[in-house]
Amino acid sequence: MSDDALLEATLSLRESEKSLERALSAGQNRPDRLPGLQMIFGQLPRIMAEEVGSLSHIPLRVRLIELFASTIDDTCTLPAGAFAGVVRAERWRSWLYFIADPAISLLFVEAATGSESIPRTGLPKRKPTPTDANVLRVLFRRVSRALTNAFSILVDVDFDVGDIVEKIELEPNLGPSSPVIAARLALDYDGHEGQVTVVIPQAALETIRDLLVTAVPGEVASPAPGRPDTNDDPMWSKQLAEEIARAFIGLNGVLEERTIALGEVEKFKVGSVIELQLSSMSRVRLDADESPLFWCELGKRDHGLILRVDQEFDHEREAVDEFYGL
Repeated sequence: MSDDALLEATLSLRESEKSLERALSAGQNRPDRLPGLQMIFGQLPRIMAEEVGSLSHIPLRVRLIELFASTIDDTCTLPAGAFAGVVRAERWRSWLYFIADPAISLLFVEAATGSESIPRTGLPKRKPTPTDANVLRVLFRRVSRALTNAFSILVDVDFDVGDIVEKIELEPNLGPSSPVIAARLALDYDGHEGQVTVVIPQAALETIRDLLVTAVPGEVASPAPGRPDTNDDPMWSKQLAEEIARAFIGLNGVLEERTIALGEVEKFKVGSVIELQLSSMSRVRLDADESPLFWCELGKRDHGLILRVDQEFDHEREAVDEFYGL
C-alpha cells in the first residue's frame, strides 16, 4: 500500500470513529432521553437571571436556546474575542467548560462594571484584555452557582471555576471526538444579546445517568429558591468589587515609547546601546492592563526603585501633545 493510500485510509478511519461518537451522542445519550437533564436546564435560566442579574443595573433576561448532544471539537473551538472558564466537578472527577461568546463577553464587562445602559447601536468591537478575563471570572462563578442550584433537584455537586482562557486545552482524558451535552443560553441586556454555553462531557454524567433517565418532573423537589431580585440593592456593587478584587492584573512602568525602523531592530544584538530621548528618568507612565493610568516620579528606597503617583494620565491632553509633537 502506498503512503498516500495509507494516509487516506487512516483519515477515513478517524472520520469513521468520529462519526461513531456522534452516532452514540445522538442515540442513547440524547438529552430528550434524559428527562432529568431537561428539568435541570429548564430551571437554569431563571436561576442564572437571579445570580447574574444582581450584578448590574441593566435588566437581564436569560433563556435556554437549545440543549443538545455534540462533541468537544464542535463545541469548544473558541472564536476570537470569546472566553472559556475551565470548571472542575470534583464529585464527578471531571472537567466542564463554560464558554462566553464575544458578544456576551463585552456586554457583561460593560454591565457589571457599572454601566447604566447599553448604546442602542451596541458596543464597539475591541481587543480583549486581561481585565475582561478577570471580570468574566465573576460571570462564570455565578453560572457555576446557578448550575449547582439547578442540579440540586437531583444531586448535590459543586462546580469550581479555574482558569479563564481564550483557547481551550483539553484535559488528558478528553479528545476532540469525546461526546458532550451542551446547553446554549442567551443573555439579553436591554435588547442586546450574547450567549453562554455550558459544555459537560457525557462521561461526567455516567454516575447519575439512572437519576437523569428515571426522573419524573412531579416527583422531585424544586431547587432552593434563588436570592431575591437585588437590582435595586446597592449590595451588588460591593459583591462585585470583592470578587474582582481577588483577581490580578499586570502593572507596567514605561519610561519611553517611540517607533523605530524595523531595520534598526534587526541590528539589535547583545551589547547594543539604545538611546532614549528622555532628558530625565524621573517621569514614568504607569499602565494597568495596557491602559495608561498615572504619571509617576521614579525614586529609590533602601536597595530598590519605587514609583510615587504624581498625577492622573490625561488622555485628551496627551493626544493633543502627540499631534503637535510636544
